[in-house]
Amino acid sequence: MELRPKRTKHKVLYTVYAALLLLCIAVIVIVHRNERKALVGQGITQLRSITTTLAGELGANNLRALVERYDSHGLVIKNTQDARYYVLHERLRGTAERNGLQAPLELVIHDERKQELQVIVTSEVRPRFRERWAGDQGELLKAYGRVGSMEMGTGDQRELVAFDVLNEANGNVVGMVVARAPANQQGAATASLFRNIGIATVLFGLVGVLLFRYVGRWLKADEEAQQRLKARHEDISDSIAYAGKIQRSLVPSALVYDELFADSFVFDRPKDVVSGDFHWVYRVDADTCFVAAADCTGHGLPGAMIAAIGCSTLNEVVPQNAHKDPSEILSILHTRMMSTLHQQGKQRGAGDGMDVALCRVDRAGNEILFAGAYRPLYWLHQGQLSVINGDRKPVGGGHMGEERRFTTHKLAYSPGDRIYLFSDGYVDQFGGPERKRFMNSRLQELIMAHRHLGLKEQATVIERAFLDWKGPIEQMDDVCMLGLAV
Repeated sequence: MELRPKRTKHKVLYTVYAALLLLCIAVIVIVHRNERKALVGQGITQLRSITTTLAGELGANNLRALVERYDSHGLVIKNTQDARYYVLHERLRGTAERNGLQAPLELVIHDERKQELQVIVTSEVRPRFRERWAGDQGELLKAYGRVGSMEMGTGDQRELVAFDVLNEANGNVVGMVVARAPANQQGAATASLFRNIGIATVLFGLVGVLLFRYVGRWLKADEEAQQRLKARHEDISDSIAYAGKIQRSLVPSALVYDELFADSFVFDRPKDVVSGDFHWVYRVDADTCFVAAADCTGHGLPGAMIAAIGCSTLNEVVPQNAHKDPSEILSILHTRMMSTLHQQGKQRGAGDGMDVALCRVDRAGNEILFAGAYRPLYWLHQGQLSVINGDRKPVGGGHMGEERRFTTHKLAYSPGDRIYLFSDGYVDQFGGPERKRFMNSRLQELIMAHRHLGLKEQATVIERAFLDWKGPIEQMDDVCMLGLAV
């Protein structure tokens, strides 16, 4: 009779232990499944970001030219055989390396005659020109011409696929950018799952009757904290991603510059998802347009907010004052910025504003009018690079007084001249063997050394030089550079 309560107590104890052990295992399995879903989601997000960026940067002209020039398999056997192929290949290769992709990035087209998807350009070392695309043709053909992502394959061959379209100006689909990544990490994940279950079993076998109660509470509290942190992180990430979408809608497409100028490039590399730097263009008439590159106070979300105000203010001020010189427009822009940010009469805490290079290009008179607020203009004229410095005062900010006048510089250009407008993020980047700033002088030497290249090819060189200089060092600031052949 005396042993029965003891046996009952043991039964209850064993039951509680078993229930807690099963609960722990269940929690581990759920967390494992959620982590796998999160990894898949992160992979899709990364691939979508890559394809969206490439689709916006590459355009469709080079791909269309390659398809029309080489109509059979194997005609392109070297990456350097064709300049257009080389530019596309280098952009894909550079993007794949920066993002650590295992699978190659590919530009594919739909061959209507053979009813199959064919690879035109790849980031791999060996070209696979017009080879049949190796993925699930049926699934991707259904989505051809659309933007999206999916999972393909089964078992060990399962992979994540994201794609975006390359459209011509008239909306015709020329091809697609396709990015892939392995989705199956099941072996390591399963081993991790069983290892965690084994550890939990051992720990539950060692802990005492009192300790398991506290462990249960700690696990519950930790799980809730992780869920709250994850929820906050997802909200912040979604907000930043949406802010980036809004900012991209405010900034003109790189294709607009190709319509207005003989050649052009846009090198836009934010430090974060959103940027405090932006480029801008406004067409007055068939022969006249305004272009600008601006660097706003800060980077990330604060800089992006100032950039949105600056871009919107430019869109408002310039059309109303298109007949005025850039210096007058900068003065008006300064007044509007101070009014918008309520900086009148403030000397402290009112330094928010932007540095900007603004040009009015008049093709009828072969004349450029330039005014700058802390930003210069690089002018490549008859093989010589001239630096036209802007005034040493910003647009916006009450710390330097409310009245602000700027200087207009008149340049008589020749056809084939080039101008470069840029923020300070490029030249202020630390790197190199001595971890020093890149500096203006090194950028000037880079432009002069590659002045014989087309601007698209020159942009590739400029980007590669920036990445090589930066190396593993964190990017210091947003980077925005605009090159135009006037």
